[in-house]
Amino acid sequence: MALEKLEKHELFGLLNETEMAMLSAASGVMKLAEGEAVCKEGNMAGHFFVLLKGRVELTRPNPEGTSFLVDDLLPGSVFGVSSIMNTDRYFLDGECVEDSEVLKIEGRALRRVLDMNPTVGYVMQRRLSQIFFKRFVDAMERVQATAQTVSMAHA
Repeated sequence: MALEKLEKHELFGLLNETEMAMLSAASGVMKLAEGEAVCKEGNMAGHFFVLLKGRVELTRPNPEGTSFLVDDLLPGSVFGVSSIMNTDRYFLDGECVEDSEVLKIEGRALRRVLDMNPTVGYVMQRRLSQIFFKRFVDAMERVQATAQTVSMAHA
């Protein structure tokens, strides 16, 4: 089942049969209910995720107040990149805002595949950079809109 899900995602389209088999063996599909966490800020970053069905919100938690919405993910979106970036912990919370299905890939296995095939590694890192640059720009626009709303309320 995981192999079929991997084959359908554009991010994994350049992988050869051996690489695909390695990832498939290190993957599984999780079914999560609305309100369940996929990942939590501060927890060990062991998995990379692909949202297959449903919706997941990525937030930056704030122990002293409201968490900041970083992204509202739809099917096909990827997250949990900390697991392949040599960081020990996740930086965001990922929570299902509706019943969801998530492909969970061991970060170690994905890193191994990317190291074995530098061409695929480069293409995948480039695509991930595009995704996260857009995520960053969108988040900054939300920060700017919030700041403008706050400043107008105090004017």
